[in-house]
Amino acid sequence: MKKYDYIICGGGMSGLSMAYYLINSTLKNSKILIIEPEEKNKNDRTWAFWEDGINPFQSIVYKTWNAVNFYNTSGEKQLLDIGDYQYKIIRGIDFYKFVIPKLKESGNVTWLKSSVEAISDEGNSASVQTKIGDTFTADFVFDSTYKLKLNLPENYNILQHFKGVVVQTEESFFNPDIPDMMNFGVEQKNDECRFIYILPFDEKTALIEYTLFSESLLTQEEYDAELHKYITNDLKLPAYKILEDEFGVIPMTDEATEEFPSAHVVRIGTAGGSTNPATGYTFQGTQKRLQKIVAQLEKTGKPQLKSNWWQKRHLLYASVLLNVIKKKRYPIGDVFGQMYAKNKPQTMFRFLDGESNIFQELSLMASTPIKHFGLAAFDTIGRNLKRIFT
Repeated sequence: MKKYDYIICGGGMSGLSMAYYLINSTLKNSKILIIEPEEKNKNDRTWAFWEDGINPFQSIVYKTWNAVNFYNTSGEKQLLDIGDYQYKIIRGIDFYKFVIPKLKESGNVTWLKSSVEAISDEGNSASVQTKIGDTFTADFVFDSTYKLKLNLPENYNILQHFKGVVVQTEESFFNPDIPDMMNFGVEQKNDECRFIYILPFDEKTALIEYTLFSESLLTQEEYDAELHKYITNDLKLPAYKILEDEFGVIPMTDEATEEFPSAHVVRIGTAGGSTNPATGYTFQGTQKRLQKIVAQLEKTGKPQLKSNWWQKRHLLYASVLLNVIKKKRYPIGDVFGQMYAKNKPQTMFRFLDGESNIFQELSLMASTPIKHFGLAAFDTIGRNLKRIFT
């Protein structure tokens, strides 16, 4: 049974970020094992996020914008001045090409091409059993492979799923200075929330993504048909070719996540609750959380972080929004349209990042459809009380 200081289960964004922060800390001489079944050599993801500063991966930010377009369900455009914030994207392939060589150069990171079968806490350490039959132990295991159940009837479970294509036109077509962050002006079928976003890389190249908030996935043919319809009929894109495509599914759930299920196991990324339940944004939440975990490891030798009930209020806000979506109380495109029309984008970003204060939150609440959100809040609080007393 081979022993390491840290085992990281999953070599995607969260797992590689965790290893990167470790080798750039006072713990850089630790022995690290990364268990991942796939080669990270494709541009399989594009992470979009807003930020009012710089981040550890600033050098590989592919594109930055200082303003964004927002379209409500009527197709009316609102140009959002995002102040000190910038809207940024990092491509998966650039992230992998940056982080993986850094980890290899450290000399303390070992890769195992396999999948994880089981993780268990042994009392003084944790063990990982792999699909190829080997078992490894470590002081701490960081797990990004744990799958949320998403089938508990008492939770609000929605999927954010999307299909995107990178297109290149023969003639200049896109405005590279302003992306369409959300365009709810597409057909809202089956009372589901559907929108398009366009991230222009230059005048001839852009990522066009079709996104849904719903309880079930479409067929690949349906995603392709909706993309083609938008590109042809709405965007009226001239002759173009598709350079890349991507597909993804992100859980939007208020299922209680056990970030620290035991003394020697830590769940990270979506598995640890770093995905924003109300929006599906994951990159920034994961980065901020991992940096705090590593800082705690440096300070105390243990990764566990504490949070009080007040810090968890944003989870209640997310639950209320998920209730509105799941029970189709009010079109979510209209909700976002009203909130962006009545509040500064910076306030919205702080709220969605869980960094707003109570006064900003009250202002945002006042800009939502009060009746419908009031019913959702009453329903959600009642559900939570039932959990406590039964």
